[in-house]
Amino acid sequence: MNSLELLRLQAASWGLSLEPERLARLEAFARFLCDYDEANVIGTRDLRGIVLDHVLDSLSCFLFDSLGAASSMVDVGSGGGLPGLPIKIVEPRLKMTLVEATAKKVRFLRSAVEVLSLEEVEVCNARVEELARLDEHRGMHDVATARAVARLSVVAEYCVPLLRVGGCVISMKGRLEEKEISEGERAAERLGARVTGLIRVPRIPELGEKQRHLIILQKVAETPGKYPRKVGVAARKPLGVV
Repeated sequence: MNSLELLRLQAASWGLSLEPERLARLEAFARFLCDYDEANVIGTRDLRGIVLDHVLDSLSCFLFDSLGAASSMVDVGSGGGLPGLPIKIVEPRLKMTLVEATAKKVRFLRSAVEVLSLEEVEVCNARVEELARLDEHRGMHDVATARAVARLSVVAEYCVPLLRVGGCVISMKGRLEEKEISEGERAAERLGARVTGLIRVPRIPELGEKQRHLIILQKVAETPGKYPRKVGVAARKPLGVV
């Protein structure tokens, strides 16, 4: 079975119906990732692997039901546009902000947005700790995503300040450890948020077993003004570590 058909079947099992136009655009994005010759943005040029391990994985965020009702999303540490660009392709009405500090990846993101003719996508070449201090981003987003960025406590400090009260972080994870979750819970509390969901990502038999989870943080109060701390501090001295 080809990779696009597997993607369609897995997405359908998650309740996500992908019409041919959406599938074609997801494939175009995957091919652009595969063929982009300025840099190897995600460490692989295997098209099947890109479709099934990266594009499809990004779509698992739709297992969080509230994503479908969001009007704005910020993808922190976007890298190759994952999960932000596949989500934008499936939900084109969603206003998307991609945050990436590495210049070569920013160039890729801007090229991808142009090639795919995506509207209402802002690519920010910035450190998230600095972006979260700007009025146009602090407390302005419904959803923040982070894929393969950092431990949950660090993700919380990066993402929660960007959310409006009531907004949610989707932290994409593989294998989970109780220590990481408990650290994340303590960090979230200091930031005005709490862990409200842990979603195991189910896979159809054709794709085999793979541990993937979504950890959901909901912002319940305004984040204290001292967060996020200066660039690099969250990673060096994570909140919630005892």
